Amino acid sequence: MITLMVVGVTAVAGSLVQDAPAGSAPEMTVVPTWNDRIGPIIEARCVTCHSPGRSGPFSLATVDDVRNRATFLVDVIKAGRMPPWLPAGGEYRYQRAVPEAEIAAIQAWSSGGAPIGEGPPKILKPPPVEAFRSDLVLEMPEPYSIPEESDPAWHSGELDIHGVNLPLANSGPLRVQAIRHVAAAPQSMRVAAFAFDATGAGRYLDERDSRVGFLMGGDAGLRPAGADGVVLTGSGDFRLPPGFHLPVEAGSDLLVNFQYQPTGKMERLQERIELEFAAEIENSRPARWIPLAVGRIEIDAEAERAFESEAVVLEKAVDLIGLSPRAIQICSSLRVDAVFPSGDRKVLLDIPDWDHHQRESYVPSRPIRLPAGTTLLASFQLDNTSANPRNPDDPAIEIRRGRRTGVLNVIAHVAAVDPEFDADLRALRSRLSSKLMRP
Repeated sequence: MITLMVVGVTAVAGSLVQDAPAGSAPEMTVVPTWNDRIGPIIEARCVTCHSPGRSGPFSLATVDDVRNRATFLVDVIKAGRMPPWLPAGGEYRYQRAVPEAEIAAIQAWSSGGAPIGEGPPKILKPPPVEAFRSDLVLEMPEPYSIPEESDPAWHSGELDIHGVNLPLANSGPLRVQAIRHVAAAPQSMRVAAFAFDATGAGRYLDERDSRVGFLMGGDAGLRPAGADGVVLTGSGDFRLPPGFHLPVEAGSDLLVNFQYQPTGKMERLQERIELEFAAEIENSRPARWIPLAVGRIEIDAEAERAFESEAVVLEKAVDLIGLSPRAIQICSSLRVDAVFPSGDRKVLLDIPDWDHHQRESYVPSRPIRLPAGTTLLASFQLDNTSANPRNPDDPAIEIRRGRRTGVLNVIAHVAAVDPEFDADLRALRSRLSSKLMRP
């Protein structure tokens, strides 16, 4: 029998919880069991990735799987490393932060002997796959071989990224509501970043690389990878809220930057991308991407420095429906703020511990209305010291880098409240993009 203090818990399945004096936490006096409490937590939080054939490196589908790793699981969950979820606060679709009460329950179960409860131990299964209407399926015609270890042709400052151009062969415009990535080797795949392109930039690169796709950590043309969404493997689809779509011009391609991780053996990168379109009869507004970006950075070795994007003033009211951050490895934190005409400030995205291996698009649980006159600003903190465990250079070296789509960038996915002002958003994006690489 153990006694554990748990903040904010009023009832725990399989446990008895006593009333506590005001200002103190309730007290858990019965150890939770696998069947009643712990299994459902792990099933909801972990086995989407950590089950056979999924992206996780080991399975957590049985009581023995979890019992043998219980201390480790609590450590990585408390550290915010698993399940992968970078934002602090906010309300988002696919939010994966684990509540303190559930962490405490796992601790209590492990410390209390990891009891199974009544009946045989439950075998956990991944939640059902979310419904998805595959209106268009795109597949790589042949595989690219992921090397066992590092690729000597990696660009400086970029890791494990391979670009693929997938022609849509669309004779007319499309309205894409959701994108699904199906990985051929889930444990090798980290991130897929999407951009629809009608300029032929991806075809140009593809034709000049003898391999499948093209090795390029940068962006094809002026449209940044992730302009139309980013998916972290195992995290779900990129889906816009009802009433919004990604506009795709006739004759477009889908450019995808795949970020992979070598596993010590040759793996096959032959991905499938599925697109779901907005219904023809649906009244839907186009989502546009706005860069909150820094085009050039300079930072000395063993230095820390803050960078800010240009302050972007919205001349018309918009609905914010997503944010897709990207930053280099030495970025330690980032955030996006909105300053309203009244002077009030709202944090739209706060990532206190950035990890570019776990980047994805963050879609608010409901669109955020930003009135005309709102100012958007992204700020980034860079740590170019040897003490930074994510710094690829040890000892640290001076970094000077420029990128016409932003070395540091948070892409804001927005839609004009009044569709008549959609052209204004496109003009704003064009102005911001053209200024990124100016001296």
